[in-house]
Amino acid sequence: MRIVAAHVAECALPLPRPVTLGPTTITKREFIALRLVAEDGSAGDAITYPRNGPIYEALQRMVPALLGSCVTDRRATIDGYLARHVNNRAAYMKAASLADIALWDLAAKQAGLPLHRMLGAARHEIPVMIVAGYRLEQRTVEDLCAEVERRCEEGYERIKIMLSGTDRRLDERVIAQAYAIAGDRLCADAHWAFDGIADAAFGLRGIDGIGLRFIEDPFGPHRAGLYGDFSRMLKTPLASGEDLPDPQALMELSRHIDILRIDVTTCGGVSAANALMAMADLSGKTVLPHVFLPVHAQLAGAHRAVASVELIPDEAEACPMFDLLEGRPDIRNGMLTIDETPGAGFRLRWPEVVRYASKPILTFKSDRS
Repeated sequence: MRIVAAHVAECALPLPRPVTLGPTTITKREFIALRLVAEDGSAGDAITYPRNGPIYEALQRMVPALLGSCVTDRRATIDGYLARHVNNRAAYMKAASLADIALWDLAAKQAGLPLHRMLGAARHEIPVMIVAGYRLEQRTVEDLCAEVERRCEEGYERIKIMLSGTDRRLDERVIAQAYAIAGDRLCADAHWAFDGIADAAFGLRGIDGIGLRFIEDPFGPHRAGLYGDFSRMLKTPLASGEDLPDPQALMELSRHIDILRIDVTTCGGVSAANALMAMADLSGKTVLPHVFLPVHAQLAGAHRAVASVELIPDEAEACPMFDLLEGRPDIRNGMLTIDETPGAGFRLRWPEVVRYASKPILTFKSDRS
């Protein structure tokens, strides 16, 4: 089965209030959506955050090379394209990730299987890590703690809250009071707040050792080389990896930390994430995938190294991704039942993609269409 058409869209969905993540302020959530269409009319879907990167433009260049390719030859198609652009590989990695996801989505649909069964299912439920504490600068500590308590009552075994990264005393107070409620369910996200090891050690010294499940992303991806030395200074495990540009960078990071934040939409798609998760399992590492629950849940179903999948709840008003997708996650008592619909997990609501498109939708067709 060959690819005969493709559609690319960049969407912008407004947020009710800005969200601050470390040095970044978000007033709208932007998404890149890719749909590949096969000869039989079936569609393979994928979606990601562009994060101000030129993903739309990269897909505009890359997608014509996908037309006419065979769904089952996805590694040859994607790896071949990246090899031909080896001197600018980083610029195409997120585009290649989307293309790989969409091709796997088509392959699973043609097999009539959800991706986790196509890969060889290990389980059909997975714990959920829920994100809390957005807009910390606009809230009281008591309000945040009430949110944490509610998530505990709902059964979530990991509850991740945001650190300000700029107000050490506030962060220490928030963590101390939230930990008194959640105990070792509590995790913290520093969102790239620190520039160096001494800076991070000072900023985090008041919460290290309290018993957090992990501290995420004290450094940006350009500072990934700092994790080796810094991890040896802390009692708390570190988690990172979602923004690293390729599987090789994630493998190098895994030498220094024990919790990998793999993002299938960034690291090279299902093919790369599948290999990385198998590597993590063999080396005793833990995987906590970054957001994009529909596809990460499918991979979690095939890999026990994945400890939980991540959910940004609707009430947070921070990630309206599900406005662009069919279906909602089936979560009860903090556990997700993995979707059994054939495919890789993403099912785009194309009319909504069109509605929120912020750039012209790109359409490509082969001679076979």
